[in-house]
Amino acid sequence: MESNKNMGRLLDILGNETRRRILILLTRRPYFVSELSQELGVGQKAVLEHLRILEGAGLIEGRIEKIPRGRPRKYYTIKRGFRLEVMLTPYLFGTEMYEPRKPRSTEEYLQARELIKSTGPVEEKMRELLEFLGEIQDRINELIRTKQELEEVRLLTETYIENLMRRMAREDEPEFERLLREFASLMPKKVLDDLDDL
Repeated sequence: MESNKNMGRLLDILGNETRRRILILLTRRPYFVSELSQELGVGQKAVLEHLRILEGAGLIEGRIEKIPRGRPRKYYTIKRGFRLEVMLTPYLFGTEMYEPRKPRSTEEYLQARELIKSTGPVEEKMRELLEFLGEIQDRINELIRTKQELEEVRLLTETYIENLMRRMAREDEPEFERLLREFASLMPKKVLDDLDDL
């Protein structure tokens, strides 16, 4: 989990339309600066500044490639994939970032592979695949609902813990320090990061 400060910086970076357009282009293939400048209709100096910011945030990386004629070119690609979620309710505001993992050999994954490899008639194969896809989507929807409910409970609890610790810091600093020492290993990283400014 990223700290609020780091997550805020990431949201600021992604809040810029030109940077989002650069990232969309880089999902298609590697680009070098003059190509990006031409695609975006933005000057090369401005594109270089956006690339510097994206690279500094660890979202993209550049690699230099030699070409048969002319100077070597620096191509930019997406460095890492992630999913960013923002939760806003009347009581809470929170963000969460997840990095994808390699698919595990789950029962569903093996079943999908078996269906894809099957050699039955096309109509039958299509029906089985679509039914399987429907079942998977139903399970995903249920898991998303459960996850959303648990996220709200988690954020509510984290917010309460942080507010309680802030109150302790104001009212009884020695007790705050004692509680922090005793429970630091159990506290979520986000809460600890947010308490750093006390």
